[in-house]
Amino acid sequence: MNVVPTDNPSIYSYLTTLQGNQELLALVRPNNPPPGIAGFLLDIVEDDGSELESDITDHYIEDNTAIQDHIALRPEIVTVSGRVAELVKTVVTAKPITPAQNTLPIIPELVPELTPGGQEIEDSYVEAQAQGRAAVVSDQSLYGYYQSQSKRQPGQTKQGYIYGYFYQLWKGRQLFSVETPWGFFENMAIQSLSAKQGADSKSVSEFSITFKKIRIARTISITEGLLSGRATWQQAAENHNGIVGQAPLTSAQVVQFENQIAPNLA
Repeated sequence: MNVVPTDNPSIYSYLTTLQGNQELLALVRPNNPPPGIAGFLLDIVEDDGSELESDITDHYIEDNTAIQDHIALRPEIVTVSGRVAELVKTVVTAKPITPAQNTLPIIPELVPELTPGGQEIEDSYVEAQAQGRAAVVSDQSLYGYYQSQSKRQPGQTKQGYIYGYFYQLWKGRQLFSVETPWGFFENMAIQSLSAKQGADSKSVSEFSITFKKIRIARTISITEGLLSGRATWQQAAENHNGIVGQAPLTSAQVVQFENQIAPNLA
């Protein structure tokens, strides 16, 4: 029986712990994006769409003329629609031959000995790395990871299995790449998904998915010497707890003292 896991966490929740490891970023955000939707290709692609919108502000002056002074770019929107069928006619292709790796053997006499504590830490690190690399090397995409972590259940249709893939991406709030006729879009998330099975056939489902570009703000630390422009006037004074009257004046306070207070004392 295929039960939609609405009460369970997403299988991609584990990948959030791998994002800090540079060796494992190939699975979460690949430098060479996999084809399709994070590695999955629809059986029949029907329509592809891309929307680019911007908000342009209007301000009216005295003669009722509108002027514009800001252009805000909305996130890119990509819409993909297609079908997933139980039986698909495909062309058999030969897989490329992977060359054998010729690595140098390890010389036991040259390997340094570790203390018992160091050996325990090394073993735990190797085990964690092996589990992470196994998912990355064998899968190479979020769809491949889904196939390895969520096996197809007995009696489950292909349509239900693919719906589960999109459901896990949506519930896991995953960012991934989407292939379109105009190129790859990265850091996309599922904004909406519509799945429909028509009355004429129970072996085909229609999917329409809308993806939205995600941009994340990051904090930047700036030292005092790098401040310029209005940031110099907005800089707050340093406070020393326990020392009354010893806080240094900011540039704005010095100018205010010299231009306003000092002339009155003269």
